[in-house]
Amino acid sequence: MSVDLLLRAFARTMPAASRDRYLEQWRADAAGAEDAGLRRGDVVRGALAVVATADRDAPRLTGEPRGAAPRRLSRRGVSVALAAAVLAAALWVTGGRDLDSAVRLDPGFAAGIDAARVALEALAGCGIALAAAYVIGAAVVSRRAIARIAFGSAALGLLMLMVATIWSDAAAVSPLALGLAVGGIAVGLAAAWRSTALALVPRSAPVRERWPLAVLGVTAVASLIALGAVDTLVWNPRAKVPGLTIGEIYDEMIAADGFSPAFAAAHVAAWAAIWLLASLFVAVFALSPAGAWLTPRRLGILFLTIVGAALFFRLFAGFSIGMSLADTFWTSGADESPLSLVFQLVGPSAVAVAAILFGWAPAAREQAEPVPAT
Repeated sequence: MSVDLLLRAFARTMPAASRDRYLEQWRADAAGAEDAGLRRGDVVRGALAVVATADRDAPRLTGEPRGAAPRRLSRRGVSVALAAAVLAAALWVTGGRDLDSAVRLDPGFAAGIDAARVALEALAGCGIALAAAYVIGAAVVSRRAIARIAFGSAALGLLMLMVATIWSDAAAVSPLALGLAVGGIAVGLAAAWRSTALALVPRSAPVRERWPLAVLGVTAVASLIALGAVDTLVWNPRAKVPGLTIGEIYDEMIAADGFSPAFAAAHVAAWAAIWLLASLFVAVFALSPAGAWLTPRRLGILFLTIVGAALFFRLFAGFSIGMSLADTFWTSGADESPLSLVFQLVGPSAVAVAAILFGWAPAAREQAEPVPAT
């Protein structure tokens, strides 16, 4: 293996603010090793010693205040773990059951839904592993022993959860793993975030950066709400009872179950109004002078959360019509139209992306100081 490749690998483990500086110094040392009466291997060993002993939370290396590194790594670890948990929970709740026998899906569409579910399952598994890596990083750079122990325990719990999801025989350890992960993260965050006073950096964005996302967010929410309302009242009932028109389906439900179309429509209208107004409030506030702190990242978090919450609470908006369908036609109460199956994946995915955006807050950089490489 070439010396330069090793030096580049070592440099990648250093804080980003000083990474290039270390690599430049090590390369210069390697180039002049013979003139100094050294072997290039001595430079590699010196670089390895620096990697093993460097204080990766030192402001002169990170360009950040002391304590920022463990906070950043733990925040990212928690956000990725939360995103993976949301995906895994949604896939578990919506999976493992067969559609009603009357429901007919296009084979290509069904295959696409299955492939999307498999992809999200893989992302959830990779997310757990990535979260464990970030938590391990937080443990390494933390200065307090309790934070190191707590983050180490959390990483162990996350890795155990990943094994349990892959290997069914290890499912029995899931409660222990979950306890280690949640408890370790809670204690580690408390220790890491209380060790040094947190200096919040005010961030803002001009209107020209806010209005495109505000318009896009309201448009996306309004479109999903409109589609969700029509799906709840029309498309999903027709998918579950394909031999009848929507009018005939409603007539059967009224006669057999006392179903009230007006009551069902009122529930759906209330659901639509709540989340449309929420998106409009965010957009109007974002375009006002008081909303300057809503940077594009923060706007994305809010709108994605609204999308995920709206699609989740759609289940309650359609509860009455779903139960009436089940009682009248002996179907399940679950939504099973093609659009509903898509929404089952879009909602948790939106929340997962919002969680990741929350974890990737921009770092407050200072000027990293030059340091001797070896």
